[in-house]
Amino acid sequence: MSADDFRSFFNPKGIVIAGARRSMGFGSGLPPFLKEYGWGDRTFLVNPSGGKINGMKVYKKIADVPDPVDLAIVIVPANAVPATLEEIGARGIKHVIIESAGFAETDEKGIALQENIMTIAKRLGLRVIGPNCVGVINTNNKFASVELIEESLTPGPLSIIAQSGVFGNILLDFIYQHRIYVSKAITLGNRIDVNECDMLDYLHDDPTTKVIGMYLEGAADGRRLYETLRRVTKKKPVIILKSGRTQEGKQATASHTGSLSGEDEIYNGIFAQTGTLRAESLPHLIELVKAFTTQPLPKGNRLGIVTSSGSMGALATDIAVSNGLVIKPLSPSTVKQVRAISPEWMNVKNPLDLGPSGLFNKLTPMVINDPLVDMLLLIIAVPYSFIKAVKQTGVKLADVFGNPEAIRAQLPESKPFVITVVGNADFASEISGVAGDSIPVFTSPEAAARALAGLWKYSMTRLKS
Repeated sequence: MSADDFRSFFNPKGIVIAGARRSMGFGSGLPPFLKEYGWGDRTFLVNPSGGKINGMKVYKKIADVPDPVDLAIVIVPANAVPATLEEIGARGIKHVIIESAGFAETDEKGIALQENIMTIAKRLGLRVIGPNCVGVINTNNKFASVELIEESLTPGPLSIIAQSGVFGNILLDFIYQHRIYVSKAITLGNRIDVNECDMLDYLHDDPTTKVIGMYLEGAADGRRLYETLRRVTKKKPVIILKSGRTQEGKQATASHTGSLSGEDEIYNGIFAQTGTLRAESLPHLIELVKAFTTQPLPKGNRLGIVTSSGSMGALATDIAVSNGLVIKPLSPSTVKQVRAISPEWMNVKNPLDLGPSGLFNKLTPMVINDPLVDMLLLIIAVPYSFIKAVKQTGVKLADVFGNPEAIRAQLPESKPFVITVVGNADFASEISGVAGDSIPVFTSPEAAARALAGLWKYSMTRLKS
């Protein structure tokens, strides 16, 4: 396998952990984690003291490690990294993840040390992720260069590229709670070699990646980023959360991964010209990812809204329209259907305010199947005291609000359908359970409307390409 083939990072034949440690600290949980998930017989620990760690043999030198081995994970102190890279190169290993910190993100001495290891890696023909990162995760085979909780290893359609190691790791710790599941994650750190464009290219061809989410502090090569995004977004959506908007934010990124974040207007231009979606915040990134990993791309921008609260429908309308969606009247045939079963006081229009009628399960399918509606937002705003009372009678939530998965199954493939639950967190969780993994549940009408607008914005770029 050539050094330019990145598969060894995600599906290695054998792994060396250089700097394996017995005491608690960074990287100490990795050997037992790999052993637990079936990688123990392919994981080789290296520490000059030898012996055993967690029942696994420890080799004194990298040269002693048996074949096959094609990936090295380095967690030695920063000043020991140059010599470790020399040992790795002599052993014939071409893929390296340097998790050690203490380089360009620190001071002038760290910058000089980083330049030294960059020179060594280039001379030896190594492909390097890092330093100052936690490496990679591949949920499809349960391989990771950092320990994770079991829930984070559920395979899914999203892949993450994060310049920050902790950002990527922490994101995996909680996004599964939003029913978002990951295929691969890559944390790049200081990027002495492998950068965001390399990984975008890799994920572009990865069959298990459908959506790419990124946290970016600064581009390694602005021109290449533009060209890469322009190519990748023609096939897969890319959603980027970019830090460094302010001067203070730029300074923070420089002290974090040694990155120069650049002018924000330039990045906005790159994203706009390549069909890349920019997330304005971490919550916004989560909102967009929830929609893109579960919903089809719409063929139009006509939004239908079914709500039990007129005020919530108005809030959703404001955000939807300001982000390029339109709220058109329902078709005459749908109006006729709705009026036939609705109380006289109901004003049949879009947004459709159900008020206290309780007709969610009957009217939602009518509106979403309207030929003049390209996507639907269902807003459930009901006092939790009423929900408790209904449940005590033995009535199921799906009987009251409809079965979202059944509605989704009957829809054309091109119609997105999302839900907002406003109110009690337990109620929102219960509706999420009813909706399943195929329909995202938001907790504000604005968030749902922004996510749907994101689907339409990307859909337009696909239609133009």
